[in-house]
Amino acid sequence: MKRRIALASLVVVTVGATVALWPDQTDPLKLPETIRLADTQQDYRPAGDFRQGTRVVDAPKQRQDVPAVDVMKYHVTEAEYALCVAENACPPVPSAGRTNFAQTGINHADATSYAAWLTTRTGQHWRLPTDAEWLRAAAERGSDDGFSEAANGTDPSRRWIASYLREVELRGEADYDAHPVGHYGVNLVGVADMAGNIWEWTETCFKNGTLSPDGAAILTQSDYCGVRAVQGKHRAFVIDFIRDARSGGCAAGVPPDYLGFRLVRDGAT
Repeated sequence: MKRRIALASLVVVTVGATVALWPDQTDPLKLPETIRLADTQQDYRPAGDFRQGTRVVDAPKQRQDVPAVDVMKYHVTEAEYALCVAENACPPVPSAGRTNFAQTGINHADATSYAAWLTTRTGQHWRLPTDAEWLRAAAERGSDDGFSEAANGTDPSRRWIASYLREVELRGEADYDAHPVGHYGVNLVGVADMAGNIWEWTETCFKNGTLSPDGAAILTQSDYCGVRAVQGKHRAFVIDFIRDARSGGCAAGVPPDYLGFRLVRDGAT
């Protein structure tokens, strides 16, 4: 149940048993702080499941030109998301009413609803980043999910062992404590909290593909958009309607600690 009651310049938003008080959005909307990523070239490994013959192997990295884009410095917060809920533009989700904490418990549709609302309210085009854009924004905190040459060889057990060892390491790094935005600091390009305990939705669909016999080129690939790439300490794939991957719905990879999001803005100048 959700109620919206205007009190002078305040709005009361009730979601379940949680009550939060936010500024009324008859006032001008404050734009989120952003970091500009300049146009550049990027080596990117496509996200998904690729096969060479019958073997699962890593997709090769591809050099691509990428345009400039502005990325939110911080995750979308509980306070910011509540403004969208108050205007009936976003689905209500559990919130503790903390103005300086990231909004978690978010699925792909929630995030895209917020992007559409922010686009309408500001007249600027906001959207989820692609997987490649997220990795560019993560800079030194991003990670390549490729395995060694031996794990991509003819012995499938080597890849299974490498995958198992990675999962054991990642599960030991779980952090289920909530932290205020900025807790993990900024990276070399100035973006905050990348690869902390909040995995971020991207607009990139899970890909199935085939490689050439030498593994150097992608011959075919198709998208399955019921599953999206989410990025954090590692890349994972999550069913798009899931808000808590720890309870199920992580299609591939170690489940994220939390699911949240930040947006990018097209038309960077």
